[in-house]
Amino acid sequence: MRYLLYIAWFIFGLQESAAQPIKTVVGGHNPWPPYILEDGSGLVKDVVTAAFAAQDIHFEMRVAPFSRMMRLLEQGAVDVVPALWWTAKRSNTLLFTEPYFNNEMVVVHHVDDALSFSGARSLRFLSMSVIRGYGYYDFLSSIEGLELIPLSSLQACLELVEKRRVDVAVADLWAAKYHLKTLPNLKKLAVLKPALISWPLHMGALKTHPQGNEIIQQFNLGLAKIKRNGLYERLITTHFGHF
Repeated sequence: MRYLLYIAWFIFGLQESAAQPIKTVVGGHNPWPPYILEDGSGLVKDVVTAAFAAQDIHFEMRVAPFSRMMRLLEQGAVDVVPALWWTAKRSNTLLFTEPYFNNEMVVVHHVDDALSFSGARSLRFLSMSVIRGYGYYDFLSSIEGLELIPLSSLQACLELVEKRRVDVAVADLWAAKYHLKTLPNLKKLAVLKPALISWPLHMGALKTHPQGNEIIQQFNLGLAKIKRNGLYERLITTHFGHF
């Protein structure tokens, strides 16, 4: 009987926790300029902060390597990872918001290397540097003969191409533009068109989070508000208008 009472009390506690109004949401991600800078600032923080603020919720951003941040999410140390691509594997354990941005994934090559690019099939039997743990891995691994070299950051991926130790790298278009503009040692790299694939960008929370569904719902409502009042477009222009 005492055991059953403990279980009932535990379930009641979870229900009470879930029923409490959300005041603060803590999220985290690795640096991913220009979306997320070393100090956590950037487009992602501004959009997520604005969407939650529209619902009277405070958002806090933390920065750590991506693999560590996913562990922190599983441990409950953070509530959300604010920049995620949907994958079937992730959907088993995560709830996803409505997409709030669209990432155009492009191929980057060394301008001194002649490369005829017309899409995924033209990458067959090449070597490509990729960021370890990112959601595009399953798609890229399906390309026949493409050798994937996982690294910890986009800068490392691009530098490997610059040194001509791999044939190409894959990158988000705006992230590639940011690095090619700000890092002089990458001036011999160029973006190939068309885009390889397009990935909608979401925020994710664990399905087991006691307020996970509510966090997702509140973000979606706030996102709709800032799109209606024009704030969303102003944030996009502020961050990307100078590229």
